[in-house]
Amino acid sequence: MGSIRTAVLDDAPHIFAIFQQRNAFEQTIRQYQGIGLVDVIEWIETTTDKHPFLVIEYQGDVIAWCSIEPFYGLPAFDSASEISLYVSPAYHSQGLGRKFLSHIENHRMDIGFSHLVAYVYESNKRSQGFFTRQGFELWGVLPNIAQEEYITEDVLLLGREF
Repeated sequence: MGSIRTAVLDDAPHIFAIFQQRNAFEQTIRQYQGIGLVDVIEWIETTTDKHPFLVIEYQGDVIAWCSIEPFYGLPAFDSASEISLYVSPAYHSQGLGRKFLSHIENHRMDIGFSHLVAYVYESNKRSQGFFTRQGFELWGVLPNIAQEEYITEDVLLLGREF
């Protein structure tokens, strides 16, 4: 379903809309941090061959997006990348996440990573299950690192070596 392509500036409102539809705790944190449409535009503008920002377009609509970003920012970690992957709720469980991962893995040598890392809120069981099914393992827990007023949550560090 749909085709993968590099994100363009016209995709920003669609990407932002999908980003706003994540789990309730994460949405509270992101709004508190002030992530907005301008931030999404910046994400798209900073895309490189080594750190692509991809979308899946279906019938003229962007229905999912995936970005590959530097993991840590030091040269020693250049072969590791952080993956972010979001699918519009109307298209969950239709293989779009697997489609992104297959595409990224097929282009792994061009992108230049040997490890992918995903940060997932502990309450986001859907993402945990997805990444685990794709061969990611629990590499660490950041206890109570996500905080908003009276709510705290662990963030899991899931990783896969290729």
